[in-house]
Amino acid sequence: MTRPATSSVERLTEEYRALKEAAAVVDLGRWTVVRVRGPESREFLQGTATQDFAAASEPAAAAKTLFLTEKGRPVALAWIAFAADSSSATIIADEGARAGLRPHLERFRIMEVVEFEGPDGAPRLLGVAGPERDPLASAVASKIPGALAIGAEPLSFVLVPAESDAASIPASVDPTSFQAWRIRVGLPFQGIDLDLDRIATELSLPEAISITKGCYVGQEVVARTTHRGHVRRQRVGFRFPWHGGPIPKGTELRSGGIAAGHVTSTACEPGSGEGLGMGYIAPETLAHNLDVLAIQGEKSTHLSLQSWPL
Repeated sequence: MTRPATSSVERLTEEYRALKEAAAVVDLGRWTVVRVRGPESREFLQGTATQDFAAASEPAAAAKTLFLTEKGRPVALAWIAFAADSSSATIIADEGARAGLRPHLERFRIMEVVEFEGPDGAPRLLGVAGPERDPLASAVASKIPGALAIGAEPLSFVLVPAESDAASIPASVDPTSFQAWRIRVGLPFQGIDLDLDRIATELSLPEAISITKGCYVGQEVVARTTHRGHVRRQRVGFRFPWHGGPIPKGTELRSGGIAAGHVTSTACEPGSGEGLGMGYIAPETLAHNLDVLAIQGEKSTHLSLQSWPL
């Protein structure tokens, strides 16, 4: 007897469970990959990114960082992996950084001996998400000639040569499953959850910012707001009752009848049917644990603010 086809709802639930509890492959073909080549690659990135790259790092591991404007506003959330001899580096960022990242790097190349390649013509990018991501990323790379696995947090990557046989590329999860997962773990996207209206210290990404390294682009604003200990908004995650549709990006958040922030991303969680969301909220609302409502005309939805993972 032929087994009935798994429904789309069941498939999404299974994929999401794998992302949470094991590991699964994600197609990141529209993401941004830029190669930096030259003997001063490490020095150049040390002066343009928020992470501290002074110490040698493992070639198969990428560090999370931010590229900022002089005013401390995010151009890209990125992951950087260096070659063993530091003669090159691979920068990985999401799709929203594709148009702006390389021009940003070129703008700040003054005297450093470095060259840039990509994002056009760069290797194809796969992501591997979940607690068991690194073994799966290595297994995927081992089956594709010339592929390279790069460990990172919260997802790892596999760089696939452009000429690779399509048959060698493993199946990936549905974008709907990945969207729910990335909101659950607090992974923001450029142009959606990160933009030039925000400053680095509002992004809730302390692991991407070194507060002890020397000068870098945007450091003055980061240092000032860090030591002052106050920002206008803070990126947060939340759950909410899902009533058949997302809360639109830009929806106002209110607390005590006063405007307190806005929504950037929402998705329905496969399996539970609850809503998952991300947005920005006033620190005072967080400090006093006040109720938060998303306001859509005459409709209001109560949000439950939670730490990541949601």
